[in-house]
Amino acid sequence: MPAIIERIKKVSGGVRLFISGVEEPLFFPVSIVERGNLREGMKLTPERLQSLKHESEFFACDHKATALLSQRDYSIGQFKQKLKFKNFGESAIREIVHKYKSKGLLDDKKYASKVVSRILQEKPSGKPYLIAALRRKLIPRDLADETVDSLFQNEDAVVLAVAALQKRWRQLSQFEVEESRTKSYNYLSRRGFSYSAAKSAFEQLWQKKRDTQVEEKEY
Repeated sequence: MPAIIERIKKVSGGVRLFISGVEEPLFFPVSIVERGNLREGMKLTPERLQSLKHESEFFACDHKATALLSQRDYSIGQFKQKLKFKNFGESAIREIVHKYKSKGLLDDKKYASKVVSRILQEKPSGKPYLIAALRRKLIPRDLADETVDSLFQNEDAVVLAVAALQKRWRQLSQFEVEESRTKSYNYLSRRGFSYSAAKSAFEQLWQKKRDTQVEEKEY
């Protein structure tokens, strides 16, 4: 028994076709309905129905992709994951990813660079932390390594460690020197800094604290 278009309903962003034997209505742009001369009561061959299902999934996937990218940037891995969660098939996702990569709206290299630059500005960190942050955003390991190495060329690890520690210094400097040192090293280690960078950063800030205390006493 051929499938029949039982109802055509205009909705926000397009048209929904209710077809006999198909559980969910198919979603299309108005142009496809008009171009295909689709109408209520129309019988569909199996081949035509399959073609419409493919077009519908592509359009629905594209519709969702546009909404996602209008809100924020994504890595390609995150973008695919979001679309998979919406139950779109591999074929439709692959076509949509290709479409938006071609438009420059999906670019892992630019996205990774932006993420690392933002972290360095807001929460100075070491290489391991930055690489892990990119991996959590589903950036491939080789690109994560390459991006972090590239952006670290002009960065001094000790300067970054000092900047990171300063954000917690009021809290960490209240303890006796050894306890303060241990807590500072642990904090910087979690931020991906090496022992040597953490040591240098702590010594700089602790010496600055001591110098300030001497000046205050002399005054």
